[in-house]
Amino acid sequence: MKHYALCLMMAILLVGCATSGIVDGQAIEVPYLPSQVTVDGELNEECYRNCIPFTAFLVAGDNTKEAMATKAWLFWNETCLACAFECVDTTPAWAPPSDNERDVDGQDRVELFLWTGDPEGDYFCIEMAPAGAIHDYKAQFYRNFDDTWHPGDGWAVKSRLTSQGYTVEMCLPKTVFEETGVKLQSGCHFRMGLFRADYDKLNGEPTWIAWIDHGGEPDFHLAESFGIGVLAK
Repeated sequence: MKHYALCLMMAILLVGCATSGIVDGQAIEVPYLPSQVTVDGELNEECYRNCIPFTAFLVAGDNTKEAMATKAWLFWNETCLACAFECVDTTPAWAPPSDNERDVDGQDRVELFLWTGDPEGDYFCIEMAPAGAIHDYKAQFYRNFDDTWHPGDGWAVKSRLTSQGYTVEMCLPKTVFEETGVKLQSGCHFRMGLFRADYDKLNGEPTWIAWIDHGGEPDFHLAESFGIGVLAK
């Protein structure tokens, strides 16, 4: 996987960095702030140091368990949406990237879902494993997948294994992000999912981790699994 460098030339919104970004249990405010981000999985830029990550992840379908520690950051400007995860993982389960995107299914991974909220429309998914394997696709409810969709030119993504687990960093440029039907503009609301699969071994038993637990059996492909993203003014 190549390393990419993207500049996020933004004016700081201090209020967006003063909190964890939680509007309420179902919504996250995505801050608009200045930084240069090199998409290399390192997460060592100023934006990660200055903004408190979102950490309120739950074990989907079982509120008696505590989720493995997971941090997520999201940032935006008029040219891109950036997203990063830092995952503690005591049982890393991964394989090198292959020609079959479905090989991601049995690996540890993080997932970003984007949706306008139109029940008849598409939602867009990016799943990425610790060693760089990616499954990207669009879908319609219920579980009608189109694996031919890919973000296309201009997007950057990198994962990195660490001593405690792994990180994933990505940046979706305006052309890709707005293909989802969502506009990169201040005050925009959209539906969003932040998820994680934590496997005990490669192709073993997963623990499903989510921002929102809809209360039923673990299933991220339900409208009830999506929260709200709000692009900060």
